[in-house]
Amino acid sequence: MTLPLPTRELVVVARRSVLIAAVGMYVALVAGFTLVWGLKLPMLTGVRFYDVLRIYHGGLLAIVMPWIAARCQAADSGDRIVMLSALTSRRPSSILFAKILSLAGVLTLVVIAGAPATIVAAKMSAMPVSVVFRDLASACSLSLLASAVTVAWTVGASDVMVTWIGAAATTLAVFAAASRWTSAPAVHDLFVAVVGLTVAAAVATWSDRALQYCHD
Repeated sequence: MTLPLPTRELVVVARRSVLIAAVGMYVALVAGFTLVWGLKLPMLTGVRFYDVLRIYHGGLLAIVMPWIAARCQAADSGDRIVMLSALTSRRPSSILFAKILSLAGVLTLVVIAGAPATIVAAKMSAMPVSVVFRDLASACSLSLLASAVTVAWTVGASDVMVTWIGAAATTLAVFAAASRWTSAPAVHDLFVAVVGLTVAAAVATWSDRALQYCHD
């Protein structure tokens, strides 16, 4: 019996041992930053701790998310997508959309794993916990962008390292552009989500035209 495409992708991701290592590294970096900043050394700058953590956290996610997506996703590119499309009787765009949505869900769960450290940071800065949940919602838009960009790079590049570097650079650029363009959280998240959806639609449309036949 053939598994649904999203389930297939999730099964592949769950079997990757690198996922546990990546999540552990991400949580350690967030918690470590919180502990170091807790020494009150940054009080010299007059900047609120949680504001600094938010910038650090966004940049960290823009690097870690593409790494997890690049290393953990099913190795589908080029002729493999063509063959999978023939076996499942699904268009290449359906395969890529399922991959993007599944990876976005996994990346969102990764963000949730680091939530305890951000809650501690919010308490240190006398911020309401609701701010943390607001930032978790913001991370959902970033996870969609990171998954879409990483899948796009995977289709175009066969090397995992090239995929990660390209996807991380692209995600960072979009995140920085959104932060520079607006300070309104809702507008920022909407911009990131729209870019992610645009990338997903573009790579899906391209795949239906370019991945119809295997290369000789």
